Formats: sequence, C-alpha cells, structure tokens
Amino acid sequence: MNDYTNPFVVAAAAPATRADFYRKTYMLVAVACAVFGLLLAGTLATPALVNPLTRLFFGSGGFGWLLVLGGFWLISMFANRLAFGGVSTGTQLAGLGVYIVAEVLLFAPMLNLLMIQFGQDAMISEIVAPAALSTLLLAGGLTATVFMTKTDFSFLRAFVSIGFFVVLGAVILLTLFGTGIGTWGIIALTAFISVVILYQTWMVKTQFRPDQHVGAALIIFSGIATLFWYLIMLFAERRD
Repeated sequence: MNDYTNPFVVAAAAPATRADFYRKTYMLVAVACAVFGLLLAGTLATPALVNPLTRLFFGSGGFGWLLVLGGFWLISMFANRLAFGGVSTGTQLAGLGVYIVAEVLLFAPMLNLLMIQFGQDAMISEIVAPAALSTLLLAGGLTATVFMTKTDFSFLRAFVSIGFFVVLGAVILLTLFGTGIGTWGIIALTAFISVVILYQTWMVKTQFRPDQHVGAALIIFSGIATLFWYLIMLFAERRD
C-alpha cells in the first residue's frame, strides 16, 4: 500500500527533509560498501583467519553449509533489530556494523576457495572485478528506475514474499542433495534479487520514516551484497 498520506514517511516530508534522508542513507550505503571491501580484503590476506573459516564453512558438506546460512540469518535478524529498533543512532549503527561483519565472514570463505582454485590474480580480475562492476551498474540502474519514475512497485510485494520461500526451499534441497545450481539457476537468482532491490528501494523511497536512514542503508546494502554474491557465482561458473 502506498503511504503518501502518512505525514511520518519520507515521501510526505518537506523536500529538504527528503533530500537529507536520501543523502544520509546512501552515504551510509557507500561507507558500508567501503568497510565491507576493506574488511574482506584484510580477512583474505590473513590465512590464519580465513583458512579456518573456510574449513568450518565448507568442511562439513551440505549440512554444515545450511548451519552457516542459518547462523547468518539469525545474525541478520539481530542486526535488523538493532538498526530499526535502536533507541540511539549509535545502537542503529552497531546493527549495521554487525551485518557488515556477518557479510564479510560469509564472503571470505567462498572467495578463498575461488582463490585456491583459480589463483589470486585470476580470481580478482576475472571474477571479483567484473562482478563488482556489474553489481554497481545493475544496482545503480534499479535505483535510478525507482527514483526517476513515479511507478508504484507495491505490486511486487507478493512476488518477493513468495519468491523468498521458493528460493529458500530450492537452496535447502540443492544443498542437501549436493546438486549444483548451474548457470541458469544463478541467472534466475540474480533476476530475483534484482526485483527485491527494486521493491526495497521503492519501500525506502515511500514507506520509511525520516529517522530510519540507518535501517534503510542496511536494507539497501543487504540487497547489493546479495546481488554481488550471485554475480560472483555467475562469473565463477563461466570461468569453469
């Protein structure tokens, strides 16, 4: 439901308030991406940290990976609670920080495996760099679509909700049976998260309160990070 009549949402606020909200939100998104990149690079450059993480995450087969994903989901819930329910800006920022660290711990073992498989130079130049550029262009295009048009994307709510459970079920089954998702499966996941980003960006634009810029940044960063994950998988699949 479009909430333009609610005086407490950004969409109904004064132009200066909207501009301030968007500036704070996307500044935090940029900072989150930068901190994520620095922490991820530091983790990958520390074998004493990344190698045990890799064994922990991938050494127990599909069931172990499901436990990792379950743990990540719990941490994400905790981070969201802090970011949206924190009584102070510091508490909200702590939630964003917790989520960034969780993403780093999730990405590092995967990238470490790719580095072992393809070598560091090939991993960076042929997988991570094109995935990062593609993520930037795609996320930027989706964001521009929301902010440069007056389209009401609320119709995507049901698709996103149902799609989440379909994707979750597919991931669980494929992991348990040890079946690779394949190129077309990755493309389908990339398309789905693109729709999610479109819908979440519309939510941030129309449904969030002016004081929820930290939570908004977390939501946007989470979509970007997930898109980056799938694109890394896609370029790694093509590299094979």
